[in-house]
Amino acid sequence: MDYTISETKINENDLPQQKEQIEYYKDTPSLYYSENYPQSMELKVVLQKDITTYLHRSLPLCMVLAFEKYKPWYYSNFVQIFSYKNDNGRFEFNFFEPYDCSSEIVEMICLGFPLLKHVDNIIDYIIENINMGYYLIINVDENYLPNKWAYNKIHFIHPSLIYGYDNKEKQLKAIGFNQNIFQEITFDYVQFKEAYENGKIHYKNSAPWTEWSAIQLMRPKKFDAEYPFNHEKFMKDLKNYASSIGEKVRLYSFEFNEDRVEYGFKVYDVFIQSMEDLLQGKITSDYRAIHLLAEHKKCIYDRIGYVISRYNLEGEIVALHEEYMKVVQQCEVIRIKLLKSLRAFGNANIYYPTVSDLNPKQKAKVEDIIQNTKELKNIESDILRKVIFELELFFNSK
Repeated sequence: MDYTISETKINENDLPQQKEQIEYYKDTPSLYYSENYPQSMELKVVLQKDITTYLHRSLPLCMVLAFEKYKPWYYSNFVQIFSYKNDNGRFEFNFFEPYDCSSEIVEMICLGFPLLKHVDNIIDYIIENINMGYYLIINVDENYLPNKWAYNKIHFIHPSLIYGYDNKEKQLKAIGFNQNIFQEITFDYVQFKEAYENGKIHYKNSAPWTEWSAIQLMRPKKFDAEYPFNHEKFMKDLKNYASSIGEKVRLYSFEFNEDRVEYGFKVYDVFIQSMEDLLQGKITSDYRAIHLLAEHKKCIYDRIGYVISRYNLEGEIVALHEEYMKVVQQCEVIRIKLLKSLRAFGNANIYYPTVSDLNPKQKAKVEDIIQNTKELKNIESDILRKVIFELELFFNSK
């Protein structure tokens, strides 16, 4: 999660709703290893890899997409993107959905470290909540977890999704990054408890947002009906993406100034600008920019396909959907080229790399990426214009 917030201490008395939640847990006896709970339990998950750039999106989706009733919600969203230039002059790319966008379909409770003082044993707490049907996204210090890149290196507070436990093996079932791979992983009870306790000590430097969201409790809402596909939102976002149009109301939740934001297709220009900066030896975006763009092209492709399947569409839109795969493939080629180039430039830190003056061969690689991106922008623009025309014909005829 990549929030930037003040490190001001939160006063529990200013948060009556969360204080009530704390009182509830204080009065609930620990049932760890109780006969009332099974020795092991796993909640439903799916290891989705379509959206992984930011964990505050990817982790909840591993729960959401395990339930068929939420698929239409998923395909109604993640269509529009934007870029933001932060105070350090770096560009951040993201989907134009609220940070906790899944809260509209799942029960969600956020608790910061100051509001978790009542939790004496995090393993007890996890087992209790899993048996109540809650998934937990928990931020811990990965310096104490052997399957994390930060192990025995630095204090790095980072989240994983906990969806199960096994008291016999003394392990938690989780999804997160194992080194640099997004996958299912397990955590030893003792090691995870140590990582959690140290997270409370070291969070201010690497994860100040955990002051208010160290743990997220999530569970599907009880209503079993399928979420209705919102084709109006889908079409509006698709047209806004193609026309580089934003919405002030939606931007407000990000707390970003509009004069630092670009929407939709203009994000291409921002990415190209960051590559031109790279030619001058400056880093103004990291690997997440191209990773987000590649994810977005796949999202558009999947959503066009979903609409075709849902409404049994035939004809030109099917051919255009197939043609759009060229956009997905070319963006993936650019992504791989850039990642290889960054490694070749000797960047040890993928989040905040540094470069010196590029040699002629390195400059040629970056110039090639710039040219490929300009071509990709034109190809996508042409195909998407036709897609929008065909889909509007269909929806207007309904």
